[in-house]
Amino acid sequence: MGLAEQLLGAGSHTSATDIIAEYAHQNGAGSSADTSNKGTAGDSNGQQQGVFTPENVARALALLASSATDENNEWSAEEIAASLCKHCPSLSWEDVIYKLPYSNLSVKSEAGAVFIVDVFLAATAGQNRPFPYSFMYEIWPDAAAQVAFLRYTLHSSSIAPHLLDKHMPTILADPVDLLYKAYHTEFARILTSPWNSLSLILVLSHLLDSKASDDARSLLEAGIAQEPLLVTLALARLKIQHPRLQALLQHNVARFLKRDFGHNGLFFELFRIYEKKMMMAFFCNIYRKDPAFSRYILDVLVDLGMANDLLLVPKRDDIVMLDFIVDLAVFASRRGMLSFETWFPGLLAELGSDMLHASLEIMHTKIQLEASRQRGEDKGMAAYSSAELTIMFKALGVMGMSPNNAANLKALYAQFVELVGELERTENECSSDEGQIEKEAESLFLRLYRGELSVDHMADTLEDLRDSLRIYMRKTYHHVIQYPLEEFSFFDNYPDKELTITGQLVGVLIQRHMLSPVSEPTILEMLVKALQSPASSKSFHFGMTALQACLYRIEQLPMFCTRLYQIPAFNQNNNAPAVKLIKSIIASVMPARNAKAGSGTDRAHSGMTPVLEDTGLEAFGQSRPANPRGASGMRVFQSVRPPPLPELDEAFAEPAEETKDKLQFAVNNLDRSSLEEKTNEVDKLLQPKHFIWFSQEIMVKRASQEPNYHSLYLQFVEALNRPDLLKCILRETLVSISRLLNAESTVNSSSDRNNLKNLGAWLGGMTLARDQPILRESVSFKDLLCEGYNSNRLNLAIPFVCKVLEQTTRSTVFHPPSPWLMSIMGVLAELYATANLKLILTFEVEVLCKALSLDVKDIPATSIVGRQPTRGSVDALASEFGKATIGGEAGMGSALASDGAADGGLAGAVQMPAITGADITVDILSVLSQHASFHAAESLFSQQPMLKKMFYILTERIIRKIIPVHVARSIYVAVSCTRDTIQKDFCGEPNEEHVHRAAQVMARGLAGALAVSLCREQLKNKLFLTMCDFLNGQALPEQSVNMIAVGLVADNLDLACAIAEKEAIERASLQIDTVLSESYMSRKRTRERTGQPFYDLARYSRLVYPGDFPELLKVRLNGLQAGHLRIYEDFTQIPHFFSQIGSGAQGLEAGVGRDDIGSASAGADGGVKFSTAQCFERFAGIIEDLDKTVSAAAAEVTLSQLPSQHEACLYARDILVLAVRSASPDDTAMDFAQALVNYLYRSETRLGIDLYVLLLARMCEMSGRVAKEVTSWLAFADDERKFNVAATLALIGEGLVSTDDEDGQVARLIEANRPGAVDFAVRLLRRVLAGGTAVSAQAFGKTAQGLAKLAQSGQASAQVTKVVEDLKAADDMQAGDAQPGQSADGGLAREAEDVPAMKESAQEEVGSAPANRQQETANRQDTASRQDAASRQQETASYQHILLNWARVYDHPAAGEAELTTLVRQLLQQIPLHETRVEAAFFRACVGAVLAFYDQSGGRGGFQVADALVKLVVFVTRLGGRDGQARLQTVRMFLSSVTLVIVDIHETRPEAFGAYQRPFFRLLSGILGEAHAAFRAEEAWCSEQTLHAIVGLLGESLRLLDPGLVPGFSFVWLMLASHRFFLPRLVESRAGWALAAELLERQLRFLEPFVEADQVSEPVKLLYRGIVCVILVVLHDFPEFLASYALRLSDAVPTNCVQLRNLLLSAYPRDMRLPEPLTPNLKIDLLAEITQSPDIPYDHAVPLERVGLRTGLEAVLSLQRAPAEFASGVMAALHSDGAHYDVAAVNAFVLHALVRITQATDDAAREAAQRMALELFCAVLSGADPEGRYLVVSAIANQLRFPSTHTYLGSRMVLALFSKSDDVVCECIARVLVERIL
Repeated sequence: MGLAEQLLGAGSHTSATDIIAEYAHQNGAGSSADTSNKGTAGDSNGQQQGVFTPENVARALALLASSATDENNEWSAEEIAASLCKHCPSLSWEDVIYKLPYSNLSVKSEAGAVFIVDVFLAATAGQNRPFPYSFMYEIWPDAAAQVAFLRYTLHSSSIAPHLLDKHMPTILADPVDLLYKAYHTEFARILTSPWNSLSLILVLSHLLDSKASDDARSLLEAGIAQEPLLVTLALARLKIQHPRLQALLQHNVARFLKRDFGHNGLFFELFRIYEKKMMMAFFCNIYRKDPAFSRYILDVLVDLGMANDLLLVPKRDDIVMLDFIVDLAVFASRRGMLSFETWFPGLLAELGSDMLHASLEIMHTKIQLEASRQRGEDKGMAAYSSAELTIMFKALGVMGMSPNNAANLKALYAQFVELVGELERTENECSSDEGQIEKEAESLFLRLYRGELSVDHMADTLEDLRDSLRIYMRKTYHHVIQYPLEEFSFFDNYPDKELTITGQLVGVLIQRHMLSPVSEPTILEMLVKALQSPASSKSFHFGMTALQACLYRIEQLPMFCTRLYQIPAFNQNNNAPAVKLIKSIIASVMPARNAKAGSGTDRAHSGMTPVLEDTGLEAFGQSRPANPRGASGMRVFQSVRPPPLPELDEAFAEPAEETKDKLQFAVNNLDRSSLEEKTNEVDKLLQPKHFIWFSQEIMVKRASQEPNYHSLYLQFVEALNRPDLLKCILRETLVSISRLLNAESTVNSSSDRNNLKNLGAWLGGMTLARDQPILRESVSFKDLLCEGYNSNRLNLAIPFVCKVLEQTTRSTVFHPPSPWLMSIMGVLAELYATANLKLILTFEVEVLCKALSLDVKDIPATSIVGRQPTRGSVDALASEFGKATIGGEAGMGSALASDGAADGGLAGAVQMPAITGADITVDILSVLSQHASFHAAESLFSQQPMLKKMFYILTERIIRKIIPVHVARSIYVAVSCTRDTIQKDFCGEPNEEHVHRAAQVMARGLAGALAVSLCREQLKNKLFLTMCDFLNGQALPEQSVNMIAVGLVADNLDLACAIAEKEAIERASLQIDTVLSESYMSRKRTRERTGQPFYDLARYSRLVYPGDFPELLKVRLNGLQAGHLRIYEDFTQIPHFFSQIGSGAQGLEAGVGRDDIGSASAGADGGVKFSTAQCFERFAGIIEDLDKTVSAAAAEVTLSQLPSQHEACLYARDILVLAVRSASPDDTAMDFAQALVNYLYRSETRLGIDLYVLLLARMCEMSGRVAKEVTSWLAFADDERKFNVAATLALIGEGLVSTDDEDGQVARLIEANRPGAVDFAVRLLRRVLAGGTAVSAQAFGKTAQGLAKLAQSGQASAQVTKVVEDLKAADDMQAGDAQPGQSADGGLAREAEDVPAMKESAQEEVGSAPANRQQETANRQDTASRQDAASRQQETASYQHILLNWARVYDHPAAGEAELTTLVRQLLQQIPLHETRVEAAFFRACVGAVLAFYDQSGGRGGFQVADALVKLVVFVTRLGGRDGQARLQTVRMFLSSVTLVIVDIHETRPEAFGAYQRPFFRLLSGILGEAHAAFRAEEAWCSEQTLHAIVGLLGESLRLLDPGLVPGFSFVWLMLASHRFFLPRLVESRAGWALAAELLERQLRFLEPFVEADQVSEPVKLLYRGIVCVILVVLHDFPEFLASYALRLSDAVPTNCVQLRNLLLSAYPRDMRLPEPLTPNLKIDLLAEITQSPDIPYDHAVPLERVGLRTGLEAVLSLQRAPAEFASGVMAALHSDGAHYDVAAVNAFVLHALVRITQATDDAAREAAQRMALELFCAVLSGADPEGRYLVVSAIANQLRFPSTHTYLGSRMVLALFSKSDDVVCECIARVLVERIL
């Protein structure tokens, strides 16, 4: 008899202790005390365990529990447990409980279930062990018994929930911090509920298919009634594919949506936290089953704050539920949350044609629905209004679509036209009857107060009215909402019941988000006023009642909480739940916000006010719609570029639903123990066409959310062994990363940022951790960090990069000191040190450094971030304003007047004005005729008056074409900024006149300044080009055309800008009044109707200030102070351009005292900054005084004669101080320079000229822009004021004018027969001939020649003739003073003129004595040689002069593409560059000019001429002919010329060669950069073939400049060879591999002698590191190339560079997957790749033929010669020079043997060849010396690379040699193999 039968037989009247003791005694076991004398303790325990087994005890407990009833249960659980523990203390009670289902347990009452639980708890008392509730989750033999036990246990009130082990809880305690505090109490309750168990719901789902299905269903329904939240959430999380449970889940979610269950807000909060994506899918499915649910779904999304994410941040993935999203948008528009009129077209623009088909389906559905409604078949609320359908038709009508879609749209529109009449009648029915609407609203309140409607039913009714299709119903809703506001002042007279109901209604409206963004702030303000009333008042009671009804919304309104917390009467009501809740909210925020102010209690008593952040634009915490693309609409992070999809035989597609479910189920249940099983299961289901879906939906999404399972998922993917799948996963990972980086939501969403970090770790795990590189073309990490810095998104970039790089800790390749890794770490170190990072970002960098065992302070920081161009311009600002909803939901000031604005869009919104040229109101022709000036073309226009009229017409046309768009943009930006600023600053200003005045001056000032700044450059360029084209048609000289065009633009540019300014000011003035009209009227109406001042309290209540914000600057409700208003008056002082500066600073103080300023530097250091207008006003006074002072000075006084404290010097110093103190130095210097030029040419004293020239030079030094403009004007402007000899010589002496430019300009004017120019030339040359100047007469050679021609023509004056004679006499005198063998200036020309006379003299003396003939012949040859040299020098000088002139034109700001092209065409006509000799001489002369200019600049970046030469080559190449070869001839000749000059200087002037490396690099890299830029710009002349040809030509030049031949060029050579535009372009095609390999080989061979001789100096070390870096980059980006040429390159590697050789040999093709070497039972001969020969694209046997071993080796391998016989001469042949072995021949010897073996025709021949090779190698090694032996073994080891036939043969050779050779050879093999793993 067992224990169960003995207990049941004895009955409950017998003590359980006695029964158990007797049972123990009968079965030979006593208590532990009784058995202590009968044996050992071990024997006693064994007896106890044998008697009281878990099965025996479980059977007894099951029998007792099954017999227990609620009326009769006399067995004591505690007594039984104590007795059993006494007799068997080692009994496992968990085992007992788990045996119960198999012990016929079948409880009949709650007492039985409680008995089981109590026995366990009593037996384990003091051990803190919960009841193992999970035993019920297993499958019981008796399903009915299991359901019964579950029911009684769950419903028992005697079992404490916390004592039960829930196994897998549905919800954990973690989300408590994410929930609002109002939910905490309910959350804590359900957390301990017995229904909080996923296992419980899972077992019930299984029981639904058992015999006890009815009982299980009943129990599940009881659970739903008791805990609907937990049961529904568990069903959603389990994703059980049971039809009945799926229907139950959707039914429950629908009930939660309709608020049939309590705590629906908490349910959806938890639903979002645990299953956000599933929630959206459920919502969409529920909507499609019943479209009426869209209203309820929108309510939930608004409450969760997810509506904006779904509606305003659409994704292409959301197109599948577009109908659902559009329906939500329609209802959101009716509620005033967005404007459907702008939303739907914006959605079309965002998603494009992808949503076209879905949109047409939506239109079809809605039109059919409307047709059914009009037939009386359907009266649902899902129909669209006529306005909404019209918006959709308009947006679709402007889209491009196929003819089929266009026909469908047209047919739909025809149906719409038929229905629209009835639809509009339905909408507008009773809409104009205001009396009826008011009666309808009053009837609702009467029903509410009478009790016919509950508050919740009233709210439901209002929801129906709000979302109705009928306009009158929506108006009724607005009237009801307005009722509490209108009745608020009468609440003290309300009865208590009605007042309480009204308060509850207001609270429910707030709770349900039923108030529009316009109405809610006003209602909340009303509640604040109510609670500020005395606590005993009815208003206070109303406020508390309303507050109690909206507890769950309070925490979403932080500003509202703050204001309530400040009310003393409210705080004293400590028992009210609302007060407790607000105090807890404030207390939780206070430590974070005001830690320095002490505890919350201290602050409350000290009067300090806690401030909660208001994260939105609306009052009291409403959230703001997000802009999905950012301000510019472009991707911020462009450095992440996903690779293309792999090419498959079939198109990508989604799998069937059944396959999807199976794949998802397999991955859901994936763990390490079932990895192989699940892999096989997935492998059978997954097809290649499903890779994209599987990658995105299964792998990448899980990787972004489940970082703990990354290693498992990677093992899973590797086990699938699908290379294309891995590529797809990598691509989809990069796509998701790019999307998250560029999404605006990621900036503000912590969950999205966590997903981004998880994807970073996943990306690093897929690549770096597996020693796979991340290609720069896919992710450029340095560029990504720079983009994050420039866009202020380092909070996204740094954590992502750090997570990727953390995976390098698991890499064997990319760990420190990897150059790739350290370069990125350098950028992070720079950001760490200079970017002022937040603490969390510095922590990310420090964690990464710790993981990599680095110290961030020791990492060399880069400087690339600071050099990155910053983004942002007026265009970007305008774009940002254009895409933001300016004045939308934040426009509270105007919104207070009418709540009805919610229906019709956003009041006060600023629209971008549409302006065309015809809309310009200014009479442009009249303005031009009155104010245009023509200083530069006065003589031309006076001679041809028609040209002036043409000038007016052309200028008007340009102005009308250019300024409208810029005027519109400036108006938009100015009005938007003014509107927002005015509404904020003047919310406490009751006087509308003050508001109007401030708005006008600000809008006008901003609009005018913006219009000028936007138009100026475009007007300048367009005017110049148009004038040039116009004047070219008048047959004017080209130089004159340019000068006249520049002058006309300079004279009239300000006038054109003034027209744009006037247009912008007038339009902005009108628009700002329109935008703010409601604000003006609100103030006026309030004052006239109530006599009280108007204050915009809604906006005022949202103003939040920092803690240390000065009180003086805060906005007050008594109007702005005078200081505030003065800020707006300052907008009238904005200077727009030079012509306005004088009138723009009239209110400023005049003058700058000389006593206050000692020097320019002192002023710059300590003085305040002045605006440009201020500076020029002071400058005008100073320059006037200075001019008076210098005019009064004596004519002969010079600047050097003045004392330092002279008045003129002090004035000049003041001018320099003003320029330095300017806030805009460039603009100020430009204005000063213009004025100084005028005073310079007006001055008549030497002192004045010296001072003005000196000041002008200082202005040019201050600004490069000023220097370019001034020098260009001084050199090329056609202005007769320049005919000032003293001023010209002073300018030349100061370097502001070039002698060559002045000489050429004067010569051209003389040739044009300008009388003033001839007179000026005469006076200039006379002054130069007189001496005492910085230049000589020879510097004006062209001018002298021009005067000489004029004298020869007989038309010259006597003065010209006299000057020509004086010049000739000066030349003769200088020639007479010259020594023999020397020549003065012009000597070459005179020698050339003397050549005919010398020839005649020689001919006359032919008959002289024969002794003189030899001497005469030598003299003639010497003369001819000197003549040729002189000719070449003259030709070279001419070419160099052409280049310098080209450089000046190229640098000129007005030189455009057309002008440069014309100039090059003229050059090609003058110089026959198609002739090889001429072209070579031209380019060699030009290279010489580049070097000469670089010398003149002192080596400090003088690359202007070099850049100009490169540009000239490009233009000549472009215009050289249509044939590609003809074009390439120019580039070839240019590169040849540069190469020859390099070699020549290196050989003839080695001491000077080092100084010229920079210009050489600039020339060669420049032509490469220009070609690449032309190719990227898709210019016609530079096709891809041409670009490759140019790269090849540069490679040929580098081959000629071999570092071994030109060692001084080696560093530049390496920089060029590794250039980012050269090497990647060369290697990307196999055609360039040979050249690339040869270049790398030459660099390695250059290093070889230094390294082998151990002569490694610092330069050699640097060069060695450079070549290693280059090889690393090639290995990373082009592994196939390096794998093919690794053996050839290793021939050139010095034998002691082991790691470099290993680096080369480590390359393998990218598509190959290397086997894991530690894999158990790895057999190399079983690998699939072992049958493939490696790619060897070069003739490897050439070195072998050189030593004569190829024929003999092939004879041995073909069994025609004995190995021993041949081996005797091998080493001697390889050691031919007697000093060193031929390493290339040794490597070729081994490689050729392996190649011949693999080429064998059959297996027998292959085995025989292997045997012969082995014998040969054994013989060679046995007879070789140590060096030769090492080289041969090393050559064999070189074949041990990636899996291939050579690797297989090499491994067999090594093993065989090791086993057959002596110890010496074995040691050598061991040494080589150890070297291979270093």
